[in-house]
Amino acid sequence: MFRRKAPKPTQEALKATHDELLSLKAQVERLMNEHVTPVLADAADRAEHVVANARELTDHQVRDVTTRVRAKPWLAMVIVAAIGYLAGRVMR
Repeated sequence: MFRRKAPKPTQEALKATHDELLSLKAQVERLMNEHVTPVLADAADRAEHVVANARELTDHQVRDVTTRVRAKPWLAMVIVAAIGYLAGRVMR
């Protein structure tokens, strides 16, 4: 009920602990900014390039298949029918 003031050594230890925690926090923030953040930014940049390359490759493949199908539509129909037939046989 009544709050007694903590003894002086306890308050000093509390203050020292608080100061040490603030110092550690500052060190962690500095290390994050100097080491971790640049590595994460580099990884994100590389991932962005990989996605762009994959998208470009996919677009190229779609254009290539479209061109081939338009050049020989009957051959494309026969190939699709054969794949459908084989898939149906395998699924049974």
